[in-house]
Amino acid sequence: MADVTLGLEGSREEALDTRTFVFRPDGPVGALPGQYLLVKLDVPEDPRRGSRSFTMANSPRAVSVLVTTRMRPASPFKRALAALTPGARIPAKDSFGRFVLPDGDGPVLMLAGGVRVTPFRSMLEDLLRGGGGRRVTHVTSDRTPEAIPFRAELDGWARTAPWLRLERTVTRPLAGGSSWGGRVGRIDAAWLGSLLAEPPSTDVLVVGPPGFVDGMAAATAAAGVPKDRIRAERFLGY
Repeated sequence: MADVTLGLEGSREEALDTRTFVFRPDGPVGALPGQYLLVKLDVPEDPRRGSRSFTMANSPRAVSVLVTTRMRPASPFKRALAALTPGARIPAKDSFGRFVLPDGDGPVLMLAGGVRVTPFRSMLEDLLRGGGGRRVTHVTSDRTPEAIPFRAELDGWARTAPWLRLERTVTRPLAGGSSWGGRVGRIDAAWLGSLLAEPPSTDVLVVGPPGFVDGMAAATAAAGVPKDRIRAERFLGY
């Protein structure tokens, strides 16, 4: 664990109610892809004293640190984060968490619920920078097409990386007003089974709300993935 200062370079809209903040650290960040930083803001009215954990959404090999989060106006912390202007400097500690890509050369199945796709973006960018080497199936479940983070970016990666396969589903395709020609509904056991060509040798990583994580972990285990190959991270939200 080390102290680092993050300087804000800017932010951008990533998806519906979701922003990515681009920070430049004042020194090297020791995180592994999938790990998170502890960020501190001066928010006196925040019940958690202005402290939050954010997964680094890009490869630690990059010069910047990307933080992508849902923006909730009711949250004093999120309001303070949104009010930051370029040049603002905030303290952080790195790095925490054990939700990282395990060693090996077998296939990988990544299952993400909503904005918690951030650790997978970090892992995928790192694999791209390192030349790939593993077959990855990346599956996301979102409410609407507008809520899918990194959609265009990941599509671009998949076009240039033959080892990367993207699968998406939405549960409310018409709620946002745009057209959707993809899969509709929740990720079910039958679909999961079709994505697992080699269950005994596949590493499964699941991240999202507790109900999503528990359901996906149980379904992949039932499909033949050894339990010691299933890694999960539950996100309670804030």
